[in-house]
Amino acid sequence: MEYREQLKIIKSHRCNGESGRKGKYHNKKKGKKAGVVFRIVWYIQAGASVFFLVAMLILGIIPLKYMFLLMVILLLLLLLTLVMQKKAYRRRKKRGAGKSICILTSVLHIFVGVYVLKANLALDKIAIGEESGNYTEEHSIDVTEKVFSVYISGIDVYGEISQNSRSDVNLIATVNPKSHKVLLTTTPRDYYVTIPGVSGENRDKLTHAGIYGIDTSIATLENLYDTVIPFYIRVNFTSVEEIVDVIGGVDVESKLAFTTSKDSGLVMDVKKGENHFNGKEALAFARERQNLASGDNQRGKNQQALLTGLIKKAMSPMILFRANSMINSVSGNTETNMSEKQIKSLIKMQLNDGKGWDVESVAAIGDDSGKQWCYSYSDGPLYVTIPDEKSVKQIKEKLRMLE
Repeated sequence: MEYREQLKIIKSHRCNGESGRKGKYHNKKKGKKAGVVFRIVWYIQAGASVFFLVAMLILGIIPLKYMFLLMVILLLLLLLTLVMQKKAYRRRKKRGAGKSICILTSVLHIFVGVYVLKANLALDKIAIGEESGNYTEEHSIDVTEKVFSVYISGIDVYGEISQNSRSDVNLIATVNPKSHKVLLTTTPRDYYVTIPGVSGENRDKLTHAGIYGIDTSIATLENLYDTVIPFYIRVNFTSVEEIVDVIGGVDVESKLAFTTSKDSGLVMDVKKGENHFNGKEALAFARERQNLASGDNQRGKNQQALLTGLIKKAMSPMILFRANSMINSVSGNTETNMSEKQIKSLIKMQLNDGKGWDVESVAAIGDDSGKQWCYSYSDGPLYVTIPDEKSVKQIKEKLRMLE
């Protein structure tokens, strides 16, 4: 009996030893497999981080100090996930935490990287000047160092921006990047002026210059104010509505209380003081002239007020979260002869110093009570605005002072 019992004890010990060895081998094999999976996931995170950094470099609007900070954060995230997984492996705890962070950060980096590249492509569509090859001299201007002017033309159509049409909005934004000052000059659409290269000594409405192309409108304003306007931004009804809606509306200060007419596209009440407009309301505010006592003169001032509100909204850091949507919304409905490099350098400058802008507005005025013959219209006299030479001289002086 004793001999049989001893054999049983020996056999049980042998079985326990073999099962222990098998368990250890199985755990070791399982741990090795988990380690390989984690390394694969970690390499994916590293690749996604590199993709994200490359996308940001291609966009080219982030200042170097922020790019360096971004690189440090990405490296720390990679180290964090690596350390977490190694600790979990040594302690034989669940190894899911490190892998979860790897997967989440990888998805986030890829998503943001694609978002950034799409914004870059949309920006390329807006900056058509480089593709035409006609603005090499303008593209040599360092817009972060030198004073420059931009003609903002609003044409009276919806849809594609490429068609020539009358310019209802005629604003000049003169920018001093060093002092962070902007002078907004508005000129009534019916200003009775000569159109260089077109009308000779005959006069016409400023709005009709747009029929002959954007460069003709610029030449007309350069001749009127004795200045140089190297750049333009061309927008239409569609782009104004979409920009305002994408940024969540705009706050506009109105000097008058009035009700817009049907001709403006929307009948609404505008109160004196601050108004919050959506896209359609902002466009109606900028287009209205029928129910304004001073007609086109006041409409120009309203357009300045809208642009001032848009500039203030654009200076908010929160606008970055809507940058891609904003750029995509205006792609096809907005164009400029500024180079993509110049646009990016301005954005980069603003992100780097974060300073506010001092915006001053001035408007050319005149007598809009009578009719005159216009070069581009032969069927009869039209209502025009005869320039007030005093206001034109004042604008010339302000433009020189900013330079």
